[in-house]
Amino acid sequence: MKQKKIRLHSVISFVSNRINFFYILAFAPLPVIFYYELFSGIIPFYSFLLLSLKHQKLLDRKEANILQKILGLIVVVASFFVYYVVVLISPDAAFYAGRNYAVYLLGLFLLFFEFSALKEAFSPLFLIVAAISSSDISEWLEPYLSPFADDLAHIIVLILRTLGINAHIQNLGNAPIISFPSLSGKVVGAAFVYGCFGVYMLLIFSIILVVILFEDPSGLKVKIAYSIVGLIGTFVLNIVRVVIIFLTDYFYGAEAGGNVHFIIGYALFSLWLVCFFFIYSKRQTLHGKIMSIFKKMR
Repeated sequence: MKQKKIRLHSVISFVSNRINFFYILAFAPLPVIFYYELFSGIIPFYSFLLLSLKHQKLLDRKEANILQKILGLIVVVASFFVYYVVVLISPDAAFYAGRNYAVYLLGLFLLFFEFSALKEAFSPLFLIVAAISSSDISEWLEPYLSPFADDLAHIIVLILRTLGINAHIQNLGNAPIISFPSLSGKVVGAAFVYGCFGVYMLLIFSIILVVILFEDPSGLKVKIAYSIVGLIGTFVLNIVRVVIIFLTDYFYGAEAGGNVHFIIGYALFSLWLVCFFFIYSKRQTLHGKIMSIFKKMR
């Protein structure tokens, strides 16, 4: 009984801590976002991770005054009704998604910390807002990048032929059609359109990269070098994504390929983000190991 009381007291003291309570509330909506649309929660989740890195800085921030707390509470409550504004512009919008979460985080900052603490909210909020805007940017780029569809389609066909698949390109209008006989003998074909370019993926990666590097104290040369590697890697990743979809079409049929098409981009992109930023975080250790290997080789 005594141990239970001690544990209960520990839980209460943890929750009563202002910073801990802030992070509990900041995390709480994430399962709701994942519930409404699984992959739409990736960006808000990364925003929360960014926020968690600011734990020490937020410890030094003073508590908000009463008027600011009231304003923050109003913003937090209003965040749950953002859908009713967004749905007027975008009828397919989820009830609770990134837009709601951005407003919610802004309200939490106003509720818990002095006004100057909003600068610590910049990176997480910028990540969400920029990611939401990236679809509009992608649409704006479409007429400028669409002419390169044929060039990218030839790269895909070259890879497929290298893997032993007799793929061909037919040009119908502006969209090249990649077709090949599947393992079952049926001819499988798909248009390689602008949506296959992976522009949205590149934009999201660029936004995350800007946010991470903004927070990182490393030198400019290091940041530029890793940015170039990251963007090239993301482009290559999209090529791999398309090839995997076509390989699925070849071995298992168009229906299976359609199912893979729905999930493979999100899965590969999430894995790539984790790997890239893990390597970036360990860059000094890795650099030291690589240099020691070169010294031994000499």
